[in-house]
Parts: sequence; structure tokens; C-alpha cells
Amino acid sequence: MTEFYAPTGDGLAQPKIGLHGISTPTMSSLEMVDYINAERQLKAEEEGMSFPCKKYRKLRHDSFMAKVAKVLGETQSPKFFGDYIDGKGRAQSCYNFPKREACLMAMSYSYELQAKVYDYMEELDRQAHGYLNYSVQELQAIVAGARKVSDEDSSDAGRRLRKRQDDLVLLEKAESLVESLSQLKLDFIGSERDKEIH
Repeated sequence: MTEFYAPTGDGLAQPKIGLHGISTPTMSSLEMVDYINAERQLKAEEEGMSFPCKKYRKLRHDSFMAKVAKVLGETQSPKFFGDYIDGKGRAQSCYNFPKREACLMAMSYSYELQAKVYDYMEELDRQAHGYLNYSVQELQAIVAGARKVSDEDSSDAGRRLRKRQDDLVLLEKAESLVESLSQLKLDFIGSERDKEIH
């Protein structure tokens, strides 16, 4: 099965996905610092500057840590406190932010960064909750894309004909499943009203 990872929008390298707990994706303060520095480096390079430079300084983790209490508040920030093991085997302090707090921290740097972090956290949330978070339209697009690739792949008639026959069976099952999903009316646990998928 293919593993999906958060998108790499605007050339930013994405940090390793943090999924702490069963269903609450988080972004650590270390990941956030890497994310901010990657954005700053990208901006510096776009302007023909080296990184770090006077305009785009490299954010240090300890500076970021000091800002957390100011942004999230003295009473709220300890809720997200954690630790990690550094390269020398020592325990060091960090924070693990759920989506809301990750976005608040990103917003304290720029609205553009907040939007990128929000999109990243949305993708983590989708991954944590599996394929039912995909809309039927997205599933239809995925299946249509797979059929197109299979159609293009089958142009080399000789050796790919057998593979094409196998692909068609799987594609027809997938298309049938997606069509069935589009007809389902799902009653989600904890939902006060029915949600219909179209």
C-alpha cells in the first residue's frame, strides 16, 4: 500500500510527520523551527541572498521556545510540553502542538506561514483518520487517475496486456466502491446531524 505524506508546498521540505496519540496529529517545536527556517531560506534564495543573512536570520530552537509562553499564554503552554533525545543522548525540552496551537505559533511569524502550517496539519489530520476523510470527488479523481495511467501503460500491447487485464479488475472494483460510497448516507459517531456524502 502506498504511504501518503503531507504536501511539500512552495518547495519547503516537510518535517517528519508527528502523530502522537491515536488521532491527534502534532507538530513539534523542532519541526516548527525547521519549517520556519526552510521558509526563510526559500525567501532569501528567491531574493538572491545567502541564508542566514541580516534580513533572514536562522531561528534557534531556544528562541522559539521562549516565544511559546508569550503566544499561547503562561497557563496554556505547559499543556503541550514534551521532550526529545538529542544527538548526544540527552533529554531536551520541546513542545508538541496540535493544529490550533501550531497555527497560532506560525501566525506569530507570518500569515503566509500560518496558511502553510494549517495545510500541513490538515493533511496530517487526514492521514491520521484514514481514507474516509477523502471526499468522494477526491476518491473519484484518484481512481480516474489510476485508470488513465493504466490506459497509457497498456499502449505497449505485447508485454503489458496481462498487467492491463489485472489492472482492469482492480480498477473496476475501485470504481464500483467509490460509486457505492457516493450513494451512502453516513451517520458519524458524535454527529448531531446526518452527513450525506456526494
